[in-house]
Amino acid sequence: MEKTEISFKSYLQMAYNEIGLTSETDLGAIQALTGTLQSDNENLLLVYAGSFNPPHRGHINALLSGLRPEVAAVAIIILPSEDWHLRNKISKNCPEFFLPQIRRAELWGAISSVTKERVWVWTATWYPFKPVTEALLRLTSADGFKLSIARLVGPDNLDIEDPLNIMPIAFPGAMFTNRARHIASHFLSNGQPVVWNGFGEWSRTTRSYGDSDGEVGEAGVVLWTCTGTSDSDPPKRGYYLKYSKPVTEDISSTKLRQTLIRDHNLDEETLSKLSLSALLELLEPVLREN
Repeated sequence: MEKTEISFKSYLQMAYNEIGLTSETDLGAIQALTGTLQSDNENLLLVYAGSFNPPHRGHINALLSGLRPEVAAVAIIILPSEDWHLRNKISKNCPEFFLPQIRRAELWGAISSVTKERVWVWTATWYPFKPVTEALLRLTSADGFKLSIARLVGPDNLDIEDPLNIMPIAFPGAMFTNRARHIASHFLSNGQPVVWNGFGEWSRTTRSYGDSDGEVGEAGVVLWTCTGTSDSDPPKRGYYLKYSKPVTEDISSTKLRQTLIRDHNLDEETLSKLSLSALLELLEPVLREN
C-alpha cells in the first residue's frame, strides 16, 4: 500500500467545525500547525493539561519532551484548567494568586520555545474538548489514518496501580517524562520502568541519540512503551520518556506562588491589572529555560 501523508490541521479544522468551534479565536489558534498524518505509522497527539498557574520552566521542560524526535508526536495541545477547577484547587493555598484560563493560555502562547508549528493552546471551555477529540478520531480513521491520543504528564501524577486514571480528563494512553522531575521508584535497577498494573512488559522503542551502538549518548533519551493486557478498544498504551540526566531543579508551583506573592505584593486584583507584557516580565525568571 502506497504511503500517504496529509495535513493534521485539515482534520482538526473539520472537527472544530463539526462541534461548532468556528470563532476567529478558536480557529486562529491552529492555523500555524504543520504536522502531517502518515498512513503507515501510528500518529500520536499529546494532551498536556494542567493548572499552569502560572506556567514555569518545569512545565516548559515537560512540554518540550513531547517534541523530542523519539516521541515524534504529530502535535501537542496545551489544555489549561478551567477557572472553577483552578479556584477549587488553590482555595486553601495561595488563593490570591489566580490567573484566569484565558490569561494562562495567553502566557503559553507568548513563550518563544513553544513552537506554534507543533503546539496549540486550547482557549475554549473544556466542555467541547472531548467531542472534538472524538470527531478527530472518527474523521482520521475513516480515511485510513491511525491517530492515538495520550496525556502528557509529569511523573508525580503517576499511580502505577492505575496509571491512566488522570483526572479530570483521561485517555487510553499516557506519556510520562522525567525531564523536569525524576522519581527513582518508577524505574528498576537496569533503568527500565517498573511494570504498571494491567500492562505488559516495557519495550525500548527508540535507540538513544548518541552512540551508534545504542548506548546512551550525549542526549541520553530513551522512549519506553507498553500495552495494556486487556482487550480494550482502542488498546491502552503507556509511554515513558526517560532522560539519563533530568533537570536537577524541581520547581514547586505552590512555593513559586508564595514567593511571587511575597516579593511583589500580589493579589488577584493586582494580577488582573497587569498587561500580558508586564506579566511576562514578572514571570521571566521562572519562565527562563535552563
